[in-house]
Amino acid sequence: MNVKKHWHKLSRWATAGALSLTMVAGSVLPANAASPAPEAPVPTLSPWSVKTLHEGEKYGIYPLNWYYGGSFQKPITADNFKSLMNATAKKLDMLGFKKKEVSLSFPAGQTITRETVITSLHKLLSNYELPETYGLASDSPVDFMKNNGVVQGTKAGLQLDQPCTAEQAAVMASRLVEFAYDTAGKGAEGLMWKVTNGNNTLYLLGSIHLGNTDMYPMHKSIREAFEASEDLWVEVDIVNGDMSYFTEKMAYSDGTKVKDHVSAGTYEKLQKVLKKLQLPAETFDGYKPFAISSTLSTFSVLDNPAETELASVTGIDRYFLGKALLSGKPIHELEGIKLQADLFANVPAEEQEKELNVMLDSLLSDQGQGDAAEQLKAMQQAWVKGDAEGLTQSLTDSELTQSEANRRLFGERDKNMAKKLVELLERKGEHTSFVVVGAGHYVIKGMVVDLLKEKGYNVAFMQ
Repeated sequence: MNVKKHWHKLSRWATAGALSLTMVAGSVLPANAASPAPEAPVPTLSPWSVKTLHEGEKYGIYPLNWYYGGSFQKPITADNFKSLMNATAKKLDMLGFKKKEVSLSFPAGQTITRETVITSLHKLLSNYELPETYGLASDSPVDFMKNNGVVQGTKAGLQLDQPCTAEQAAVMASRLVEFAYDTAGKGAEGLMWKVTNGNNTLYLLGSIHLGNTDMYPMHKSIREAFEASEDLWVEVDIVNGDMSYFTEKMAYSDGTKVKDHVSAGTYEKLQKVLKKLQLPAETFDGYKPFAISSTLSTFSVLDNPAETELASVTGIDRYFLGKALLSGKPIHELEGIKLQADLFANVPAEEQEKELNVMLDSLLSDQGQGDAAEQLKAMQQAWVKGDAEGLTQSLTDSELTQSEANRRLFGERDKNMAKKLVELLERKGEHTSFVVVGAGHYVIKGMVVDLLKEKGYNVAFMQ
């Protein structure tokens, strides 16, 4: 497999924009598809680092902009080294172990070697009162980090005296976080069900399409279920899929503009929102109301482009699509881009305008934006804790599932998804598949999980 080639494709896709705010129901259409961005810059990365960084970038221990500008493969600066150590410490703090010291100091104003990074990371871990299972007392810092896979050598050895690049430091810090969480048996619990029929197994993982760093690393059991699966099933393959059909559906093809199709009041309200968001007045001129609503939905919960990019990168769908792409695991669709595009595009124009007004009112109201942001945070935390009942309650109590727009996302779609999953469970031979769809399709009563139970399959929630 050409990892570097896959990474270039993955990086272009990952920076294409956030997912729409049908966060748990299942639309995975790019929220910024109404305003295509120029070709995204491709980060300069080493093929050996890609798989690790695909994990580590989700931990929040270094900013994504480190990938760009040409400095990632150069010696790490003192400021970036300090930032990496502090952020890694915060991530380790979340394990809940008691600290031995209040703070630690790290070398500054000198060349930061590979050995400096290795010993500093070991120092971070040693600053906690850890169970004996970590084995900290048995090896020197270098041997410990080598024996636990945190540091890996080359044909020339560990090259301890050589300057450490930002890339190497980020990789080692990422490996340390994963090792620490896995050894503690910690990590985001997620919402996953195991469905079996004879020799066939499906792992059903519910997705939150806009994520955060608390959702990573995922518990090892989720990652192992993915590794044990022969393929990945998603609603829409937004890595390899052709988005042109959806883009065509979003725009008017007769030369008219949105102001020709909505009331003067609605258009005036749109202009107020664009001004508030500091976007050009003509941003959505050629696009239909549903496309504008989909794009603006992200702004109702996120404050700035950096938050939007991170929420997109940490979305559960994108994470597993990336893992499948980098590992060469086959990706299959339960629905496809055409079905999801038609789901929105075929809504009557008057209903589209009504739903656009709801979105615009929310964005113009500070209270509305605050409520939406809190709702997303509550859903993310329920996912982290593996709290299916909490997520169900959040969805049931919220306006998200009460609107006509989001009711379209459930019902018939769930029946069709369940039919496809039945086909997978009834295959001849022995097969294991990993299925990622919006968590709402699993946790809401009468949807996919309940439909499979009704068929008599063995369905178990994994905690």
